[in-house]
Amino acid sequence: MHTNIDDLTAFFNLLNSLTALIAKLNVRQENARKKAIELYNLGSFQASERYLNIGAAAGDRACQYALGEVLRRQHGSITEEAKTAYRLAAAQEDVYALLRLGDHQSLDQARQLLLPRIEQRDGEALLQMYELTKDITWLKQSARTRFPEAMYILALEYDRDSSLLLPGENAGELIDLWLERAAHVNFPLAMNWYTNRQKVTTFPSLRREWLEKTAALNDLYGVLKYGFALGHGESGGDPEYGYKKNYPLSYALISLVVNSAPEYQLHNSAALFLDELGKAMSQQEIDLALKVAQTWKDSHPPLSENRLTYHGI
Repeated sequence: MHTNIDDLTAFFNLLNSLTALIAKLNVRQENARKKAIELYNLGSFQASERYLNIGAAAGDRACQYALGEVLRRQHGSITEEAKTAYRLAAAQEDVYALLRLGDHQSLDQARQLLLPRIEQRDGEALLQMYELTKDITWLKQSARTRFPEAMYILALEYDRDSSLLLPGENAGELIDLWLERAAHVNFPLAMNWYTNRQKVTTFPSLRREWLEKTAALNDLYGVLKYGFALGHGESGGDPEYGYKKNYPLSYALISLVVNSAPEYQLHNSAALFLDELGKAMSQQEIDLALKVAQTWKDSHPPLSENRLTYHGI
Protein backbone atom coordinates (compact mmCIF):
# COMPACT_ATOMS: atom_id res chain seq x y z
CA MET A 1 0.00 0.00 0.00
CA HIS A 2 1.41 3.38 -0.99
CA THR A 3 0.89 6.37 1.31
CA ASN A 4 1.50 9.85 0.02
CA ILE A 5 3.78 11.76 2.40
CA ASP A 6 1.85 14.96 1.69
CA ASP A 7 -1.39 13.28 2.81
CA LEU A 8 0.23 12.17 6.08
CA THR A 9 1.58 15.65 6.68
CA ALA A 10 -1.84 17.17 6.06
CA PHE A 11 -3.46 14.63 8.39
CA PHE A 12 -1.04 15.33 11.25
CA ASN A 13 -1.39 19.07 10.73
CA LEU A 14 -5.18 18.70 10.98
CA LEU A 15 -4.80 16.56 14.09
CA ASN A 16 -2.54 19.12 15.73
CA SER A 17 -4.98 21.91 14.85
CA LEU A 18 -7.88 19.99 16.37
CA THR A 19 -5.85 19.25 19.51
CA ALA A 20 -4.97 22.94 19.86
CA LEU A 21 -8.61 23.93 19.32
CA ILE A 22 -9.81 21.48 21.98
CA ALA A 23 -7.20 22.80 24.39
CA LYS A 24 -8.41 26.37 23.79
CA LEU A 25 -12.01 25.30 24.35
CA ASN A 26 -11.03 23.56 27.60
CA VAL A 27 -9.24 26.69 28.80
CA ARG A 28 -12.29 28.82 27.94
CA GLN A 29 -14.57 26.39 29.73
CA GLU A 30 -12.34 26.40 32.79
CA ASN A 31 -12.18 30.22 32.80
CA ALA A 32 -15.97 30.35 32.48
CA ARG A 33 -16.34 27.83 35.32
CA LYS A 34 -14.12 29.90 37.63
CA LYS A 35 -15.91 33.11 36.69
CA ALA A 36 -19.29 31.42 37.24
CA ILE A 37 -18.46 30.23 40.74
CA GLU A 38 -16.87 33.55 41.74
CA LEU A 39 -19.94 35.50 40.62
CA TYR A 40 -22.30 32.99 42.22
CA ASN A 41 -20.40 33.16 45.51
CA LEU A 42 -20.65 36.95 45.37
CA GLY A 43 -24.42 36.72 45.07
CA SER A 44 -24.23 38.16 41.55
CA PHE A 45 -26.83 35.71 40.31
CA GLN A 46 -27.88 37.51 37.14
CA ALA A 47 -24.29 38.00 36.04
CA SER A 48 -23.34 34.41 36.91
CA GLU A 49 -26.10 32.69 34.94
CA ARG A 50 -24.38 33.00 31.56
CA TYR A 51 -21.14 31.49 32.86
CA LEU A 52 -22.93 28.85 34.90
CA ASN A 53 -24.64 27.63 31.73
CA ILE A 54 -21.24 27.15 30.11
CA GLY A 55 -19.85 25.29 33.11
CA ALA A 56 -23.00 23.20 33.47
CA ALA A 57 -22.94 22.24 29.78
CA ALA A 58 -19.30 21.21 30.20
CA GLY A 59 -20.36 18.80 32.94
CA ASP A 60 -19.19 20.70 36.02
CA ARG A 61 -21.32 19.51 38.94
CA ALA A 62 -20.84 22.64 41.06
CA CYS A 63 -22.01 24.82 38.17
CA GLN A 64 -25.02 22.58 37.57
CA TYR A 65 -26.15 22.84 41.19
CA ALA A 66 -25.43 26.58 41.33
CA LEU A 67 -27.40 27.12 38.12
CA GLY A 68 -30.36 25.35 39.68
CA GLU A 69 -30.04 27.62 42.71
CA VAL A 70 -29.93 30.76 40.56
CA LEU A 71 -33.01 29.72 38.58
CA ARG A 72 -34.86 28.79 41.79
CA ARG A 73 -34.09 32.20 43.29
CA GLN A 74 -35.14 34.05 40.16
CA HIS A 75 -38.59 32.44 40.06
CA GLY A 76 -39.12 31.89 43.80
CA SER A 77 -39.75 28.20 43.21
CA ILE A 78 -38.21 25.14 41.62
CA THR A 79 -39.21 25.46 37.98
CA GLU A 80 -38.75 22.80 35.30
CA GLU A 81 -35.72 24.72 34.10
CA ALA A 82 -34.21 24.60 37.59
CA LYS A 83 -35.04 20.90 37.84
CA THR A 84 -33.11 20.26 34.64
CA ALA A 85 -30.00 21.81 36.19
CA TYR A 86 -30.51 19.91 39.46
CA ARG A 87 -30.99 16.64 37.56
CA LEU A 88 -27.65 17.11 35.82
CA ALA A 89 -25.94 17.56 39.19
CA ALA A 90 -27.95 14.73 40.73
CA ALA A 91 -26.78 12.41 37.94
CA GLN A 92 -23.29 13.04 39.33
CA GLU A 93 -24.47 12.10 42.83
CA ASP A 94 -24.80 15.64 44.18
CA VAL A 95 -26.78 15.11 47.38
CA TYR A 96 -27.96 18.71 47.69
CA ALA A 97 -29.34 18.60 44.15
CA LEU A 98 -31.22 15.41 45.03
CA LEU A 99 -32.65 17.15 48.10
CA ARG A 100 -33.80 20.09 45.98
CA LEU A 101 -35.56 17.73 43.56
CA GLY A 102 -37.39 16.32 46.56
CA ASP A 103 -39.26 13.46 44.90
CA HIS A 104 -39.34 10.02 46.53
CA GLN A 105 -36.79 8.50 44.16
CA SER A 106 -34.33 11.38 44.58
CA LEU A 107 -34.61 11.38 48.37
CA ASP A 108 -34.14 7.62 48.50
CA GLN A 109 -31.04 7.94 46.31
CA ALA A 110 -29.70 10.68 48.59
CA ARG A 111 -30.17 8.46 51.63
CA GLN A 112 -28.36 5.56 49.96
CA LEU A 113 -25.45 7.82 49.01
CA LEU A 114 -25.19 9.15 52.57
CA LEU A 115 -25.19 5.88 54.50
CA PRO A 116 -21.60 4.76 53.76
CA ARG A 117 -20.30 8.29 54.39
CA ILE A 118 -22.17 8.46 57.69
CA GLU A 119 -20.52 5.23 58.77
CA GLN A 120 -17.23 7.07 58.30
CA ARG A 121 -18.56 9.96 60.46
CA ASP A 122 -18.34 12.37 57.53
CA GLY A 123 -19.44 15.76 58.91
CA GLU A 124 -21.03 16.97 55.70
CA ALA A 125 -22.94 13.71 55.24
CA LEU A 126 -24.33 14.01 58.76
CA LEU A 127 -25.46 17.56 57.99
CA GLN A 128 -27.05 16.40 54.74
CA MET A 129 -28.90 13.65 56.63
CA TYR A 130 -30.24 16.38 58.91
CA GLU A 131 -31.45 18.33 55.87
CA LEU A 132 -33.08 15.15 54.60
CA THR A 133 -34.78 14.14 57.85
CA LYS A 134 -34.93 17.38 59.89
CA ASP A 135 -33.93 15.27 62.89
CA ILE A 136 -31.82 17.55 65.11
CA THR A 137 -29.80 14.52 66.28
CA TRP A 138 -28.02 14.39 62.92
CA LEU A 139 -27.21 18.11 63.09
CA LYS A 140 -25.72 17.72 66.55
CA GLN A 141 -23.62 14.77 65.39
CA SER A 142 -22.35 16.80 62.45
CA ALA A 143 -21.51 19.75 64.70
CA ARG A 144 -19.55 17.44 67.00
CA THR A 145 -17.30 16.52 64.06
CA ARG A 146 -16.51 20.27 63.89
CA PHE A 147 -18.04 20.57 60.41
CA PRO A 148 -18.27 24.38 60.08
CA GLU A 149 -21.68 24.74 58.44
CA ALA A 150 -23.23 22.36 60.96
CA MET A 151 -21.87 24.28 63.95
CA TYR A 152 -23.24 27.53 62.54
CA ILE A 153 -26.62 26.02 61.66
CA LEU A 154 -26.91 24.50 65.14
CA ALA A 155 -26.39 27.98 66.61
CA LEU A 156 -29.12 29.25 64.27
CA GLU A 157 -31.50 26.53 65.39
CA TYR A 158 -30.89 27.21 69.09
CA ASP A 159 -31.55 30.90 68.41
CA ARG A 160 -34.72 30.11 66.49
CA ASP A 161 -36.33 27.34 68.56
CA SER A 162 -36.11 27.23 72.35
CA SER A 163 -37.91 23.87 72.38
CA LEU A 164 -34.63 22.27 71.25
CA LEU A 165 -33.07 23.01 74.63
CA LEU A 166 -32.65 20.18 77.09
CA PRO A 167 -33.35 20.76 80.82
CA GLY A 168 -30.64 22.96 82.28
CA GLU A 169 -29.37 24.21 78.90
CA ASN A 170 -29.05 27.92 78.17
CA ALA A 171 -29.65 29.11 74.61
CA GLY A 172 -27.21 32.01 74.80
CA GLU A 173 -24.41 29.83 76.10
CA LEU A 174 -24.97 27.19 73.42
CA ILE A 175 -25.11 29.81 70.66
CA ASP A 176 -21.83 31.30 71.89
CA LEU A 177 -20.26 27.84 72.13
CA TRP A 178 -21.04 26.77 68.57
CA LEU A 179 -20.39 30.17 67.04
CA GLU A 180 -17.01 30.35 68.74
CA ARG A 181 -16.07 26.88 67.51
CA ALA A 182 -17.14 27.68 63.96
CA ALA A 183 -15.36 31.03 64.10
CA HIS A 184 -12.13 29.38 65.18
CA VAL A 185 -12.13 27.27 62.02
CA ASN A 186 -12.58 30.45 59.96
CA PHE A 187 -16.25 30.10 58.99
CA PRO A 188 -17.13 33.70 58.00
CA LEU A 189 -20.86 33.59 58.77
CA ALA A 190 -20.07 32.47 62.30
CA MET A 191 -17.26 35.02 62.62
CA ASN A 192 -19.59 37.87 61.63
CA TRP A 193 -22.22 36.79 64.13
CA TYR A 194 -19.74 35.99 66.90
CA THR A 195 -18.22 39.48 66.51
CA ASN A 196 -21.57 40.92 67.62
CA ARG A 197 -22.12 38.62 70.61
CA GLN A 198 -21.83 40.23 74.06
CA LYS A 199 -19.02 37.82 74.88
CA VAL A 200 -16.94 39.67 72.27
CA THR A 201 -18.42 43.19 72.16
CA THR A 202 -17.45 43.68 75.81
CA PHE A 203 -13.82 43.67 74.67
CA PRO A 204 -13.26 46.18 71.82
CA SER A 205 -9.78 44.92 70.96
CA LEU A 206 -11.11 41.36 70.64
CA ARG A 207 -13.98 42.57 68.49
CA ARG A 208 -11.56 44.38 66.17
CA GLU A 209 -9.44 41.24 65.97
CA TRP A 210 -12.39 39.14 64.83
CA LEU A 211 -13.52 41.75 62.32
CA GLU A 212 -10.05 41.92 60.78
CA LYS A 213 -9.84 38.12 60.62
CA THR A 214 -13.16 38.00 58.78
CA ALA A 215 -12.11 40.73 56.37
CA ALA A 216 -8.80 38.94 55.73
CA LEU A 217 -10.80 35.97 54.41
CA ASN A 218 -12.34 38.43 51.90
CA ASP A 219 -15.82 37.83 53.23
CA LEU A 220 -17.99 40.41 51.50
CA TYR A 221 -19.82 41.59 54.61
CA GLY A 222 -16.65 41.49 56.71
CA VAL A 223 -14.74 43.62 54.20
CA LEU A 224 -17.59 46.11 54.02
CA LYS A 225 -17.92 46.37 57.81
CA TYR A 226 -14.18 46.88 58.15
CA GLY A 227 -14.26 49.56 55.48
CA PHE A 228 -17.20 51.32 57.13
CA ALA A 229 -15.49 51.23 60.53
CA LEU A 230 -12.27 52.75 59.18
CA GLY A 231 -14.17 55.57 57.48
CA HIS A 232 -16.54 56.54 60.29
CA GLY A 233 -16.16 58.77 63.31
CA GLU A 234 -16.14 62.56 63.20
CA SER A 235 -13.90 62.80 66.25
CA GLY A 236 -11.27 60.56 64.70
CA GLY A 237 -12.54 57.25 66.09
CA ASP A 238 -15.13 54.75 64.92
CA PRO A 239 -17.96 54.71 67.52
CA GLU A 240 -18.64 50.97 67.14
CA TYR A 241 -15.19 49.39 66.94
CA GLY A 242 -12.95 52.22 68.11
CA TYR A 243 -10.82 52.49 64.97
CA LYS A 244 -9.01 55.70 64.10
CA LYS A 245 -9.88 57.14 60.72
CA ASN A 246 -8.05 55.58 57.81
CA TYR A 247 -9.66 56.98 54.69
CA PRO A 248 -7.31 55.36 52.12
CA LEU A 249 -7.87 51.83 53.49
CA SER A 250 -11.57 52.49 54.00
CA TYR A 251 -11.89 53.73 50.41
CA ALA A 252 -9.88 50.76 49.13
CA LEU A 253 -12.06 48.15 50.85
CA ILE A 254 -15.39 49.72 50.04
CA SER A 255 -14.37 50.27 46.41
CA LEU A 256 -13.66 46.54 46.13
CA VAL A 257 -17.21 45.77 47.28
CA VAL A 258 -18.79 48.41 45.04
CA ASN A 259 -16.85 47.38 41.94
CA SER A 260 -17.08 43.62 42.45
CA ALA A 261 -20.63 43.03 43.68
CA PRO A 262 -23.22 45.26 41.97
CA GLU A 263 -26.05 42.87 42.93
CA TYR A 264 -25.12 42.85 46.63
CA GLN A 265 -28.00 43.99 48.84
CA LEU A 266 -25.79 46.60 50.54
CA HIS A 267 -24.31 47.87 47.28
CA ASN A 268 -26.20 51.16 47.27
CA SER A 269 -25.22 51.95 50.85
CA ALA A 270 -21.61 51.13 50.03
CA ALA A 271 -21.65 53.26 46.88
CA LEU A 272 -23.09 56.26 48.74
CA PHE A 273 -20.52 55.92 51.50
CA LEU A 274 -17.72 55.63 48.95
CA ASP A 275 -18.92 58.80 47.25
CA GLU A 276 -18.90 60.68 50.56
CA LEU A 277 -15.42 59.39 51.34
CA GLY A 278 -14.18 60.56 47.98
CA LYS A 279 -15.42 64.08 48.68
CA ALA A 280 -13.35 64.16 51.89
CA MET A 281 -10.17 62.91 50.20
CA SER A 282 -7.63 64.43 47.87
CA GLN A 283 -6.97 62.92 44.46
CA GLN A 284 -3.59 61.76 45.74
CA GLU A 285 -5.28 59.90 48.60
CA ILE A 286 -7.78 58.31 46.20
CA ASP A 287 -4.98 57.18 43.89
CA LEU A 288 -3.21 55.62 46.88
CA ALA A 289 -6.43 53.92 47.95
CA LEU A 290 -6.90 52.37 44.50
CA LYS A 291 -3.37 50.96 44.64
CA VAL A 292 -4.12 49.54 48.09
CA ALA A 293 -7.32 47.99 46.71
CA GLN A 294 -5.41 46.29 43.90
CA THR A 295 -2.80 44.97 46.32
CA TRP A 296 -5.54 43.62 48.59
CA LYS A 297 -7.29 41.96 45.65
CA ASP A 298 -4.05 40.33 44.46
CA SER A 299 -3.17 38.97 47.89
CA HIS A 300 -6.56 37.62 49.03
CA PRO A 301 -9.00 34.97 47.80
CA PRO A 302 -11.94 36.15 45.67
CA LEU A 303 -14.60 38.14 47.52
CA SER A 304 -17.49 35.93 48.62
CA GLU A 305 -20.75 36.14 50.53
CA ASN A 306 -19.91 32.70 51.97
CA ARG A 307 -23.54 31.63 51.96
CA LEU A 308 -24.68 28.27 53.30
CA THR A 309 -24.70 25.59 50.62
CA TYR A 310 -28.32 24.56 51.15
CA HIS A 311 -29.86 25.46 54.51
CA GLY A 312 -32.51 28.17 54.54
CA ILE A 313 -31.76 29.65 51.11
